[in-house]
Amino acid sequence: MESILNYLDDFSRQTQVYEFNGEKLVVKNYRKETGILKWLLINATNLTINIYPFAFQPIKRLEREAFFFREAPEVLKKPKVYVTDFMRLKLIREYVEGDSFTSVDSETAYRELGYHLSVLHRKGWALGDSKISNFVLSVKGIYIVDAEQATPSTDIRHYAWDLVVLASTMVLFNIESIVQRKNDLERFMEAFIEGYVEGSETVSQEVARVLEKPSFRALTYLLVPHPFSKFFLNTWKKHVAKEF
Repeated sequence: MESILNYLDDFSRQTQVYEFNGEKLVVKNYRKETGILKWLLINATNLTINIYPFAFQPIKRLEREAFFFREAPEVLKKPKVYVTDFMRLKLIREYVEGDSFTSVDSETAYRELGYHLSVLHRKGWALGDSKISNFVLSVKGIYIVDAEQATPSTDIRHYAWDLVVLASTMVLFNIESIVQRKNDLERFMEAFIEGYVEGSETVSQEVARVLEKPSFRALTYLLVPHPFSKFFLNTWKKHVAKEF
């Protein structure tokens, strides 16, 4: 039986894959009500401490994603965009062959993901929707395939939000095998944090300070299932040279 998170992730999917002249293309429809519903559900949690500036209107989400794919620094790899249709609110991009991070079992891959996300934050971008299903490990590197909530930002709280969401989905996408996979998930989570610290010690220290605030500790315990929430916060303390 699929986990509830997988069900909701499939339910809220706005994309369809087509094949044209032997090439796979992804068509994303921002008008789909399920896409709007997804962000309403996410923001219901976010509203309690008003952390991240989510975009709800389809046109705004399309603008954000198109802008990120066009202008964001080449830290994480990005799919090629072929068509951006602001009238029909659709985007057509290349299909990325590879493995979603929901099925990646590699400390090296998670360390690399942490490093790239840290560099992206250091260069002034936040993702907003950083769940692991939005990252694909291909032979060419790590791709981000969903960026409709990404925005330029120097707000450390936005970076901390990205990290909590990623940690949460690392666990939730494996919730049905949580007992058997506890040690693996902790290794992957620690590898991710190690990579993040390697990407920018300065940003890591600032993020660690934010994660120690009562509002973010509460958010972490709310979104990241026990005992991984405690492991996540303690691992930040372990790897960031900062006294709290």
